[in-house]
Amino acid sequence: MRVGRPLSSERGQASVELLGMLPLLLLGALLVWQLLLAGYAVSSAENAARNASRAEGLGQDGERAARESLSFGLERGSRVEIEGDRATVHVRIPIVAPGIDSEDLTVSRDAELPSD
Repeated sequence: MRVGRPLSSERGQASVELLGMLPLLLLGALLVWQLLLAGYAVSSAENAARNASRAEGLGQDGERAARESLSFGLERGSRVEIEGDRATVHVRIPIVAPGIDSEDLTVSRDAELPSD
């Protein structure tokens, strides 16, 4: 009679389970990264709108101020609208997944210089 090791070994079971969960872990990381990029786009658009409004209030070029406030990746495809001291900035949200177009995923933020 043999005592000690069972006939079926469970060695490597954790590795197999990790490989099974790896796609879900990567998908979760991509979703978190995408949410962070969307938040960054919203924050950058709001900052650019404030800077454009401030520049227009000082008699400077508001569109230029807004574009200089955006990072290179967000500046491409952005749109700036200025009416008086009110500035609206439209920015495309960058997409992490390759092959997905983000032309329809935009965020718009506006700002207006308070009047005295």
